[in-house]
Amino acid sequence: MVPEKDGFEGVEWRIRVADGSSEVPVTDTSLARKVWLRTKDLFSCLGLKVWMFLKKAWDIGANDPRKVIHCFKVGLALTLVSLFYFMRPLYDGVGGNAMWALMTVVLVFEPNVGATLYKCLNRIFATFFAGFLAFGVHWIASRSGDRFEPYIVGASVFLFGMYI
Repeated sequence: MVPEKDGFEGVEWRIRVADGSSEVPVTDTSLARKVWLRTKDLFSCLGLKVWMFLKKAWDIGANDPRKVIHCFKVGLALTLVSLFYFMRPLYDGVGGNAMWALMTVVLVFEPNVGATLYKCLNRIFATFFAGFLAFGVHWIASRSGDRFEPYIVGASVFLFGMYI
């Protein structure tokens, strides 16, 4: 197929046939055809993306099988914690704070025991430290009066957010 200029109509595609003549290809430009082609392209693109994801996941699993085992462990832990979260007696006793157990599993779980223990201790100490800082800022802000309290709280949030 070779584009050729035909007057003022713009570029027209022609097919050169073996005997030397050329023909204009007939294209079906109906709405149904366009919709079908776009839908087909969408699903083929989606299928390609799914295939590339599965290929990448397979390569990761083949290179380091411990990551696959870790993924199954995290999935099992999240499933169990979610089931405990949706159990009515536990939810009534603990309330909305049970969701923090789910977040802890997401943040803390590591492929080996040492890293998990380290992250757990780090999270515990950081929570206590943040609580002590919050009480200290609240104590200072409440002692400063109504006029300076918003400035002290705002400045401390900015500083702690900037440095921590």
